[in-house]
Amino acid sequence: MFNKAQKIELKMNILKTVLKKKFPSHFERLKRFKYERFILPREFMKHVNVLSSSDLVIDVGANVGLVSEVLAQRGARVVAFEPNSTAFEQLRGVAQRYQNIELRNEATGIKNQKIKLFLHKNTNATDEDLTQSSSLLSRKPNVSADNFQFVNEIDFAQYLKSLDEPVELIKMDIEGYEIELLNHLLDEDAIRNVNCLYVETHERKFADLAIPTEKLKARIKQEGYENKFFLDWH
Repeated sequence: MFNKAQKIELKMNILKTVLKKKFPSHFERLKRFKYERFILPREFMKHVNVLSSSDLVIDVGANVGLVSEVLAQRGARVVAFEPNSTAFEQLRGVAQRYQNIELRNEATGIKNQKIKLFLHKNTNATDEDLTQSSSLLSRKPNVSADNFQFVNEIDFAQYLKSLDEPVELIKMDIEGYEIELLNHLLDEDAIRNVNCLYVETHERKFADLAIPTEKLKARIKQEGYENKFFLDWH
């Protein structure tokens, strides 16, 4: 027998299935509304809602394109970086619906090179989409050092400095590698023309990152960039 909570969940799942099948456009709108209203940080959405077609924004670790689509819907020009080949195919499907998304099947890093992208340890054991857990760090707790893809890494500092216009915002979610990348950007003085960076840090689930994350926060404050960073994505 189902308890009350299980019955409600079952009914909701049936409703979602029917809605998705019979009214797909309404289903997608409701899904986006939920994502924007209850998942994405309020500070991020306040910024997103004032974007215009004159703004350049960058989605670092775009995965299947949820944030890229939110940005593109506001008319901003979006550059979306995603190294995982499986996620990139779904991201490509999102980009086909918008003229203002540029896709880059690359990892943002500190060098121009081929590098290993480590996959979730259960990738081959389930049909669940685990691409969001991919990381350039083999020591990340939920990835396998033996299951990886070779991907192109670019020097992201070099890329940012090559742009001939300011970047309104960067959203960054790269599963633990953000510490190394952000230190590199600071070392290379590469964020001077970036208005704001919204970063998901991973020290809560990746204990090895606790001290490096605190050191990075201290460095950002010391160098006078505190107002450029939003590091509380959770």
